[in-house]
Amino acid sequence: MIIEKIKLHDDPNVILTAYIQTPSEEMKATMIKPGMLILPGGGYQFCSDREAEVIALCYLKEGYQCFILNYSLNEKSKYPQPLIDSEMALRLIRKNKDKWYLDPGKIAVIGFSAGAHLATMLATSGKERPNALIVGYPAYFPIPEINYDYPLPVVDELTPDTFIFHTYSDSFVPVRNALYLANGLDEHKIPFEIHVFRDGGHGLSLGNNLVLDEFEDPMIRHYARWFVLSVEWLNRVLSPFNQ
Repeated sequence: MIIEKIKLHDDPNVILTAYIQTPSEEMKATMIKPGMLILPGGGYQFCSDREAEVIALCYLKEGYQCFILNYSLNEKSKYPQPLIDSEMALRLIRKNKDKWYLDPGKIAVIGFSAGAHLATMLATSGKERPNALIVGYPAYFPIPEINYDYPLPVVDELTPDTFIFHTYSDSFVPVRNALYLANGLDEHKIPFEIHVFRDGGHGLSLGNNLVLDEFEDPMIRHYARWFVLSVEWLNRVLSPFNQ
């Protein structure tokens, strides 16, 4: 395993962290791997740890080369700067396909909450776009409590296949955010899969005891199935190892 941190531009806090699995002659069929760009949430005020490295470790186990982007935050997060950050990250990932043993045509992006907003902006209006989009409890509409008011993503015909997960009982980012995206995808005939779980609050990440201090609600275990479902979906959409 090689872990590499790359500063993308003059802001020292905008960093792409690459987690690269080294190839093995014993596993020739999986030497060239798909990629996963991870955009943590945090209301454009911080990047949540529970939506960063723990997510990378899970997708690494599934055979992905993983990349976590700490994008522009707070007073530096005025649009389009975070989108420029994510475009730069995706372009760099594809440029280094040989160095990082990547298939440049099989790069997915996953985002959570505000990171899901950024991931969707990248997938719907980016100059460099992913091949698949995964969004968890996406925040598209203004959130007065944190002065969250960023451009509303608009699906177009170039938007990739999309996987959406949310909870009905999320009171901080209502489920209508996820339904808004699903409706836009449907209008443009972009294939998508959506899972709205009945129970669970906001920011659950994996929904297990790795990321939650108090893990007692059995219904959150039901929500936690989103990860396995996302891997099954990626196998169909990207055919990462020609499955």
